[in-house]
Amino acid sequence: MATVSRRHLFQMATASISSLGIVRALPSLAQDLDSVKILVGYPPGGSNDVVARWVASKLVGTYAQAAMVDSKPGAAGRLVVDFLKSLPADGKTMLLTPSSVITLYPHVYRQLSYDPVTDLTPVAVACNQVHALAVGTTVPEQVRTVAEFVDWAKANPSKANCGNPGEGSMPHLLTFMLVKGSGAPLQAVPYRGVAPAVNDLISGQLAAAMLPDGAFLPHAASGRARVLATTGAARSPFFPEAPTFAEQGLTDIVVTEWIGFFMRSGTPEIFVRKAADAIAKALGQPDLIDAFAKAGLASAPSTPAELARRLSTDRAYWGPVVKTSGFILLE
Repeated sequence: MATVSRRHLFQMATASISSLGIVRALPSLAQDLDSVKILVGYPPGGSNDVVARWVASKLVGTYAQAAMVDSKPGAAGRLVVDFLKSLPADGKTMLLTPSSVITLYPHVYRQLSYDPVTDLTPVAVACNQVHALAVGTTVPEQVRTVAEFVDWAKANPSKANCGNPGEGSMPHLLTFMLVKGSGAPLQAVPYRGVAPAVNDLISGQLAAAMLPDGAFLPHAASGRARVLATTGAARSPFFPEAPTFAEQGLTDIVVTEWIGFFMRSGTPEIFVRKAADAIAKALGQPDLIDAFAKAGLASAPSTPAELARRLSTDRAYWGPVVKTSGFILLE
């Protein structure tokens, strides 16, 4: 009995469907797309850019013949989601975004121009990151715990400020949670991104900053920043000496942010599955894992279904947290 390959079966199916005039509805499983573009809603040089460029390099030959990264910063990562909505649902464009844009923003903005559930199709998680509270040279060397920092802030309210990477960002909300949970008189200072907040911290213009923990890696080593706590359920592998917030009594601050890939809703499932498989293969490669680690990121491949569940769980989590945090909704 003759054996029929998957390619042969596909060719026969295509020939049959051609007579009905709908061959375009059945994309090839075997042939790569000519190109794929990864959209990033933040400026080049940050963690999202690192993830996008490394994954893009690995998608060549596994998902598409060519891959590129297109940075479209603006509106705290929201602008790029609107741009994706304007493009064809043809598998040629993916969005890479931190989870806050998808799970937190629906609760902190009164109006969003996109619906994460109906406008986006989950593809895969790329990596996880936790956030950290760090202090700079303005805060005395003997301050080594969150409790000691809170005491210092209460004694020095005019100096007690805490930078974050943008209004409505996860670190911004985490600062509100810290204030509510500890009574520290902290003034949250939003910046346009991670880099300017770090620069002001290490130059002494900020007392503290709440940022992704990877942002502090080079500066903790030099002593210009001290990480007091991290937000994960377990200690960060990048700062194992720093207790979590939960270990220090702030049990409400247990948060891990993920960065994930999405396509526009309506994209044929064949592209979603193939992209997810290619991304998972990329995330398992040692050079990519090492590059992520240098940026404070932990590779965390997933299936589309796993990302969809994580999106749903995290979105449900942030609703009541935002309501009880004292955070003022943004327009």
